[in-house]
Amino acid sequence: MGIAILCPVPAALLKSALATCDEKGRVAFGTNAFDVFKRAEQLYGSPLPALIYPTIHYGDPDGLSAPGYACFRATYLCLQRADRNGRHPDPSVRPAATVSGSDSDTPWQFFWEVEGLQKLPAAQRIAITTLMAEGQNKPLPKAYVPHGPTIVKVPHA
Repeated sequence: MGIAILCPVPAALLKSALATCDEKGRVAFGTNAFDVFKRAEQLYGSPLPALIYPTIHYGDPDGLSAPGYACFRATYLCLQRADRNGRHPDPSVRPAATVSGSDSDTPWQFFWEVEGLQKLPAAQRIAITTLMAEGQNKPLPKAYVPHGPTIVKVPHA
């Protein structure tokens, strides 16, 4: 059994995140839940597999979400501290969709960076019910929706 970080990401950001990752070799997502990433690094090192659950909180204009499934995977690289304005030190690795019109990017405390972001074909999506949260001995329930990063045990990683 392997370890991964299950991370919710707004589906509305993922199309531009794919483009950013292809262009820059990595992409950064904002977080204030740095403790989970730090714990994962301390216990398991990095890089680590990242499973991405597209959330529909801000919409899903590209139809990337499938409730109950991690539809993307990547390799978690590191946690990056934001500058004093809550911005990533290298704004070019943020998905373009995080800035709309004259609105600037949302300020964060930290950013988690990944490489190799890829959309999984429908047959390879990872059911949430196959994952176990760290410290638990039974799979996540069918209705589980991640609201923040979670260290999980993955049977097929």
